[in-house]
Amino acid sequence: MKFNTLKPLFIIALLFAAAATSAQSGAIYQFSFNIDPLLTEYLKVEDKSRNWLPEYSESETMPNQLIDSIKIKTEEAFAKKLNMPVKLCYHKNKKGKEISSVGDFGNLEGLPTNTFNGAINDCPQNSHYIYLGVQIYSSGGSSITMVSTKTKLKPRLQITIKVVDENKNEIWKKSIAVNDFSKIRSQTWYHNSVEVTKSEVLSPYDIYTMYLMGLDKLMKE
Repeated sequence: MKFNTLKPLFIIALLFAAAATSAQSGAIYQFSFNIDPLLTEYLKVEDKSRNWLPEYSESETMPNQLIDSIKIKTEEAFAKKLNMPVKLCYHKNKKGKEISSVGDFGNLEGLPTNTFNGAINDCPQNSHYIYLGVQIYSSGGSSITMVSTKTKLKPRLQITIKVVDENKNEIWKKSIAVNDFSKIRSQTWYHNSVEVTKSEVLSPYDIYTMYLMGLDKLMKE
């Protein structure tokens, strides 16, 4: 009787183990997002007579709510495409604090900067590990025209992804580009050795919309 009682329990345990093994889920361990400063700097001052700190520039900061929305939209898009739960995978330091990207040199802050090996340890038991790279260039796309005047900038968005399994076998690899975006204008003044450029540049909301356009194209093709 005792054996007959334990046998069904053993079978149930095996079924749960099999279900856990076959579970599919994804982790975005590396999410780089870089924007050419030429597209976001609305004011640049350069004193050509100085050798030390000759330049100063200003650009609008990406609001936290837009960064949060980019994270959510990215997780949702990959979850729908791969038909499984997908989450960002951050590395944590010894104090348990998440390590993320720093918002300098055109990089978007707060995104995972993990490695594949780190992700295996930080986010184990996933079936898919995802690298995602986003780059917005100031050239390489179609010319931007304001009325009859063409600007120097030719913005181009490129998204590159690579999805591998827990053994680093490639599952999906793809790169797409989008060239048609918002209008940009700039004008430069000179005063002796000082050059001042004031530009109509891409706002954080433009950047956000551009990324969603690229993400949509990535998932459809």
